[in-house]
Parts: sequence; C-alpha cells; structure tokens
Amino acid sequence: MPLTFPDGDASLQQPLADKIEVICKDPQYSTPEKLHELKNNPKFKKTKSSIFTKENTKNLYIFLTHIDSTHLYLEDCDYSLLKFLRHKTVKQNLGYKVVDSATYFVNEEKLRLVRWNKGINMKMFENNTVFETTIDNYIEYWECSNKFDYSPKYPYTYPKRTPLRMNYTDEQNEDLAYILKNPIMVFSIMPFDDMTYDLPYNLEASSRKEELETASGKNIDGTGIDLDNDKILDAFWFNEVQDSQIIEVITRLYVNLEGKWIPIWYTYFREM
Repeated sequence: MPLTFPDGDASLQQPLADKIEVICKDPQYSTPEKLHELKNNPKFKKTKSSIFTKENTKNLYIFLTHIDSTHLYLEDCDYSLLKFLRHKTVKQNLGYKVVDSATYFVNEEKLRLVRWNKGINMKMFENNTVFETTIDNYIEYWECSNKFDYSPKYPYTYPKRTPLRMNYTDEQNEDLAYILKNPIMVFSIMPFDDMTYDLPYNLEASSRKEELETASGKNIDGTGIDLDNDKILDAFWFNEVQDSQIIEVITRLYVNLEGKWIPIWYTYFREM
C-alpha cells in the first residue's frame, strides 16, 4: 500500500533494535518478501562522555547524508525518518500535501510523494563548518513487484545542495565497486524544533579516519567526528561489506551517548 501521512506509526528517533527485518507485503503473494535484515550490531567499549546526553538528543534525528560532489541523498531504509516526520508534522502543524504519481523505468512504477510547504531544516557537520539545508519532500515507490525489479526499494529524499563538496579521487572514480562499497557520508542532524535545539551553534568539526575497539577486542575501521573539539569522538560510522559476488553494504552510525556507543541509524545497499 502507499505510505500513509501523517497517520501511521509516528515517533522520535529510537536506538536501533538488535534485529531489524524490512519486508514488503503484497496481497498478490502469499509470503511477504524480505528486502533486508539488520542484526549483529557490534558492541563497542565505553568511552568518555562528551557532547551528547539523553536530554539533548531526545528531540534530534541523527543520521548520515550521502554526498557525491555537491549532490545530497538520504535513504530511509527502516522508515525511522518517516516516523519522525509524521511526528514533527502533526505536533508542529506543518503544511504539506500528498501526491500520487508514477514513472516509467520499465513499466509503470507508482510512487507516493509527501511535499511540505516550507523546507524542513537539517544541519551537516564537515570541513569545520555547519552547513544548513532543508528537505521539502519524501518519496516512495511502493509496489513490491517494482521494489524487487527496477524502482528504488526504499523511500528517499534529496536535501538541497550546499557549498559542501566531497569527491572521490580520479583513481577511485574509475572503480565502480570501490564507490559502491565506500559511500561518502556527512554527519547530519534534523532537530524536532529549531527553537529548542539544545546543541551549541558554534560547533566546528571535520570527519576523519578512526577505529573503535569492540567489547570482544576487535578493531573496526571507520570514520569518526569530534563535534566540540574536546578530543573525544562524538560519533562513529563504518561500512560492513558482505562477502559475496553481489555488492552488499550496511553503513552503521553510532553516537557517544554519555560514554556509551549507541547504534542510532543505518543504511543498506545491495547491487541489483
């Protein structure tokens, strides 16, 4: 069925469950089809507390924006963004409209689009700068048969471009497999209410290569960011590439919440 809006599951962002299974149910098929499964989230050793607390994060949606040059993209693989946007739209009485349309990748692929009258604010943190931008729509191609064929599997939005530019090297650009396995991500926050945004406005941070040690003693390579320059990482993300002929990648984002590494968001990609 097309997504419902603003009715339906609505909530602020929650930590990732130990197991998430995303399926597509279609009356034409007797068995629901699985789009993907997330499980076995690593547990990292505790660290020192820094900027994020339970109090100042409860009204934030924390995520990664996919960037290629200046092009921005955000995919909602577990529908947590949709739940947040429903909650925000109702509580703040935001103006919006719902539009049904279709495109033609191969046949007719139906979609539903939610468009807000005014852009919804978000912030990206990179290059020692806070880049402010907005999203104004949310799109899903909703038919199961098309999700497993040519249309995008998951709902998505395109944040408006900013002066931020991040590129692959010329050598990396010649290797499609490398690009698919190593998406460039920017740490991002969407506040529930700009008037009660509890983090400092003068944050200056850049992402950098880091590694974290799991509770079992394994080191995982990824990317970290220190938002308040106290020499303590505030967020960490890494790409888990599945060992298969088909490229399959899970990017997990953790935040340092009062000294504990909490998995808060992820995105999933599987090559057709």
